[in-house]
Amino acid sequence: MKAFPIFLILIGILGFLSIFGMMSVTFGTLVGIFFAIVFTIEGIRELINGNLVGIGGILFSIFIIIKLFFISMTFGQIFMAFIASYAIAIGFHLLFKRRERMRF
Repeated sequence: MKAFPIFLILIGILGFLSIFGMMSVTFGTLVGIFFAIVFTIEGIRELINGNLVGIGGILFSIFIIIKLFFISMTFGQIFMAFIASYAIAIGFHLLFKRRERMRF
């Protein structure tokens, strides 16, 4: 898998740009970007498998990106957004899941 080494290189470049004052990137921002990517990949994998719970991962990754660059929040609010995004996804999954008959 070549995605992780490329990700590490990009994170390193962003780190050096931050050190030299060309870009304002903190360690918290880098961690947030990492988790946004992880939740996006998890959400896409779930959606490909036909599981609507993947919507939760995608919603939460969008929220993380918005939080990183536009708004500031406490840890409790971020955790509540995590719970809310997965509650929405589980609701969609239960509402639209295919019903299978039990065969004996």
